[in-house]
Amino acid sequence: ARTTIARFDTHTMRRGLERLVGAALTAGIAPSEANPGAARGIGAILSRSGATLGRFARCGELTGFHSSFATEAKDAGDAGTSSDRVGVGMRGDGTAPRFYKKVEVVRVENGGGWGVALDGRALKTPKRAALAVPSKSLAMAIAAEWEWQSGQSIRPFTMPLMALVATSIDQMTQEEVRDFHVRKLLEFFPTDVVLIKHEPGKLADRQAEIHAPILKWARSELGPGLEPTESLYGAQIPEEAMAAAEKRLRAMDPFELTATFNAAASAKSLLTGMALIRGAIDVEQAEMSARVEEDFQIDEWGLVEGGHDIDKADIAVRLAAPRALMSLLRDTL
Repeated sequence: ARTTIARFDTHTMRRGLERLVGAALTAGIAPSEANPGAARGIGAILSRSGATLGRFARCGELTGFHSSFATEAKDAGDAGTSSDRVGVGMRGDGTAPRFYKKVEVVRVENGGGWGVALDGRALKTPKRAALAVPSKSLAMAIAAEWEWQSGQSIRPFTMPLMALVATSIDQMTQEEVRDFHVRKLLEFFPTDVVLIKHEPGKLADRQAEIHAPILKWARSELGPGLEPTESLYGAQIPEEAMAAAEKRLRAMDPFELTATFNAAASAKSLLTGMALIRGAIDVEQAEMSARVEEDFQIDEWGLVEGGHDIDKADIAVRLAAPRALMSLLRDTL
């Protein structure tokens, strides 16, 4: 599609991001001195630990996430303006050379929405589809991820919104890919962490307290028969609830399904992921749901530095990014 460049200087993009994203991104994009004011306003999506959404396969076989920088080009010249140019030039430390100077927000003509341009050339996905989103707010956030890379290097693991959007466009528009992800989410539904409880005691009490808002939402949306169990084989999911969950998942557009899948896989819980993306709970509640057992053990035995703290930062990124994606699409930040 033809594009018209709508020129927004860095100051405008940063101010817009502060207003729209609030505490959603982080200072991990670049040193705070390089982004005065903006680093404070951008909080939980990118962590200083360098966590990446692309490593979220903690849910067994839930590995359908596709890196937005997976290369298909034979060389950097072949990559053109596609984001796979980053993959072509990837170094051993997970960074790539910065190949552009100027980042702009792009207005895609013919109702194509908004996108991003690097040095005046429209950014494409790794499969060379136009990177176009229906929300200017989301386009500004993606532009900020590219703008706030260092002067010499690109760190793909600090660009979760770009990763999610590219996955939505390249992968979740394919019916067979959508079907695979829906089936996997439903397959792991009986072992949802919200539906598996510890034997009676302090941990079980904490699980009940933290999971209560999610269960309340799930019962109102999917049916009243959802009950936690102590069984190692998982919960018995009523047919009504399973059918309702499948209907909701299959009705989602590519962006929402990508966000839901990533949130659910990160939280090891379809119910937590759906409740987060639907706005029934916030990121902090989702994180507490996903980490209730680990946090209980930390309270009992203490925190291991370089382990528990990094895990906590990692899950914050994995859950905040999908929620921010949907909030930016809906302009509700």
